[in-house]
Amino acid sequence: MPRKYSYYPSFDGKGAQPGTQMLASLCAARWKTKNIGIYSNRLMKNDHTAGKKIGDPGMEKYLSVHATGAALDCQYPNETVAQEMWDWFIEHTEKLEIEEIHWYAKGDFGWGYRCSRGPGKKGIKKFTKDDNAGSYQGSPSWLHLEISPSMSKDSEKLNAAWRSLPKPA
Repeated sequence: MPRKYSYYPSFDGKGAQPGTQMLASLCAARWKTKNIGIYSNRLMKNDHTAGKKIGDPGMEKYLSVHATGAALDCQYPNETVAQEMWDWFIEHTEKLEIEEIHWYAKGDFGWGYRCSRGPGKKGIKKFTKDDNAGSYQGSPSWLHLEISPSMSKDSEKLNAAWRSLPKPA
């Protein structure tokens, strides 16, 4: 069953949330990933925000989820690892309370999962040249992950959910 997406409109969470930091640590331990960004109070990067800044009229609805501290950009070491991560996260979207994942290097213009489209594979969208989450830049080697507000605020909850799941095959 689809879940409501929590981050529209987005908001300033004032820093990286503990559960999101835990997610970054767990990914690094399992897949040798690198945390390349959690908290950044900024606008999304898309056509609507080009040349704009926070505080400009009408821009409040374009605040990045990174401003909440619940989004992680997680650089993976290679495409094999990226595929394993993607498959595992998609399989466990409900248990980990994943709200969104972008894999920018998948296919021609990237793929995205959003909880409001349904759990697991039902929530995946293949991006196109004109509809690509606003961040397609060639072949970025990272996954963008967003977790629910309750999961992002509670590192113990995130850790317990992670540990309850089978490791990737």
